[in-house]
Amino acid sequence: MHLIYTEAVSGAENYVKHLIPGLKQFNINCDLIVVSPRRTAPAFTEYCNQLNALGIPTTLIIANRVSIIATAIKINAYLRKHKIKIVHSHLLNSDLIAAVLKTLFYPKLYLISSKHGYQEKVLQQYEPGMKMKLNDLYYYITKFTLRKINSNLCVSNAIAELFINLGFTKEKYPYIHHGITINEFNKEACKAQCRRANPQIIIVGRIELFKGHHFLLDAMPEVIKNFPTIKLLVIGEGSEKNNCINKVAQLGLQNHVDFLGFQSNPYSFISHSDVIILPSLFEPFGLVYIEAFALQTPVIAFNTAAGNEIMEDGKTAILVKKCDSNALAQKIIYLLNNKEMRDKLASQARQKYETHFTSEVMIKNTADWYVKLPV
Repeated sequence: MHLIYTEAVSGAENYVKHLIPGLKQFNINCDLIVVSPRRTAPAFTEYCNQLNALGIPTTLIIANRVSIIATAIKINAYLRKHKIKIVHSHLLNSDLIAAVLKTLFYPKLYLISSKHGYQEKVLQQYEPGMKMKLNDLYYYITKFTLRKINSNLCVSNAIAELFINLGFTKEKYPYIHHGITINEFNKEACKAQCRRANPQIIIVGRIELFKGHHFLLDAMPEVIKNFPTIKLLVIGEGSEKNNCINKVAQLGLQNHVDFLGFQSNPYSFISHSDVIILPSLFEPFGLVYIEAFALQTPVIAFNTAAGNEIMEDGKTAILVKKCDSNALAQKIIYLLNNKEMRDKLASQARQKYETHFTSEVMIKNTADWYVKLPV
């Protein structure tokens, strides 16, 4: 059984949605329990309905963080009823529920945990190889859960190394990269809505400090000098959105930046953009990288983990020195002026997606890993 406590459909939730149905072809049958607070439950009702329609027994439990024991009791009853002895949890709150469940009710339960990331305030300041000493509640909850978990699986080498450098383990956890499937859509039908300028660039993701939106906004005045008709589309919501809107006003970029909020299907906007800019300070994996690969939209990104284990500078993307807005502006100008390079990057990135980052590759690698577990 897979277990995820969640409040929004994002990377880990899409990972689960892609992974579990595909495992059936390897005779690995999984149930899913989704735990969500009441305020976000409507979104996950639809999420669960979609998985049930695919033949995945999926149950939604409405609960909050203070009802961990009550939630563990419900899950224990489900496991006993269906004779399930292995739980694969995703994200820290799910790990905590699983650890409490094993400690209080089901001591022989075999626990697997996927490490999709870590606390974002840590990721903002972390550099590869940096040793960090932490002593907050998040750290101690993580330590408690790790004592109960039998096998850990990371979504990238960067996260595997992070857990070593944070002092959680001496041996590197294995990792399997994400894979995705993008359903075909009529690109021409959405052109009028999604192509808003020439040229057009785009940034997609939650508007948070570690996603680096402000570095891109600082780069825009120089880009506009070279491309007076350019427009930047900003897709996503987040705690930094108002600060970014204020920065746009301060820099006089109102005619060149459109905030489109959350979009249930950002692919149409990505596919109609000339370049996607992803200036994250750190990504546990970075689904948008491989979404851009699949859609053949050229990528410019900061040279940071884990993006630089997915992208190769000059071959599948353009990588820029971290936090350097001037360099970012110059690379945007260069790539917009160079269609041949854009086409080369897009073609080679698509090839990398097809060989490394499809759902099929991820599912097979995960199935192979499951079989080797000492259950």
